[in-house]
Amino acid sequence: MPTSCEPRALDIVKVKLHRPVEGTIKTVTIKRQAGKWFVCFSVERSTSPLPESSDAVGIDVGLTSFAVLSDGTDIENPRWYRAGQAKLRVAQRRVARRPNKRSNRRRKAVVLLQKAHARTSNQRADFQHKLSRKIVNRFGLIAVEDLNVKGLASGMLAKSVHDAGWSQFLSYLTYKAEDAGRELVMVDPRGTSQTCTCGARVTKRLQDRWHSCPACGLSAGRDYVSSHVILNRAGNRPSVANVEVSNSRVGREAVCFS
Repeated sequence: MPTSCEPRALDIVKVKLHRPVEGTIKTVTIKRQAGKWFVCFSVERSTSPLPESSDAVGIDVGLTSFAVLSDGTDIENPRWYRAGQAKLRVAQRRVARRPNKRSNRRRKAVVLLQKAHARTSNQRADFQHKLSRKIVNRFGLIAVEDLNVKGLASGMLAKSVHDAGWSQFLSYLTYKAEDAGRELVMVDPRGTSQTCTCGARVTKRLQDRWHSCPACGLSAGRDYVSSHVILNRAGNRPSVANVEVSNSRVGREAVCFS
């Protein structure tokens, strides 16, 4: 008879691969989410540089619009959490009406609530993946603000900040830029909305959405001007021939750029 110290044969677990695994597998993580099992592979592989691009862009993220690009593109804020809030409320009430934490009815209600949250999270991630990919494919230099998202999410706009998911979007943008050999620059966010492209200070309240500079006469949308200020702070220089080591730190429907 085999003893307890004898090695067991490896169990074979079938998985449905969404895409081929590229590179050398380093770790495998199995997790359960919303009643489903997922396998996450951590791999090591070489970068995939894109063709050179001399185009540069400044990105101003916000709440009225998800982001405004310095080329004039205004990306609508999908507000996934607010859109699904009614279904989440119903699912939460269903769980609250089942006080017995060991009952099958409560367990099923919890899974439905988890699925509702997972749907919102997946919609946000899909939107941000597609958007970040389009930006990285097009621009050689990408300038964004080095925001303290954690601090912004602790104020009165916490729900809107969490719903926008700026940290996740900047994370996607960072690793995609590094893999593609693009240059991503994080600039000081202080005063970007209170400064004109000419350098003059133009004080605005949060509800003021239009920029009018008394010094140079520039009149344009507040976020659009901020995106140019962000780009100017990054130096407005072209990509250095798709450098492999970038200066970065480590959906609704996709937006079509003109």
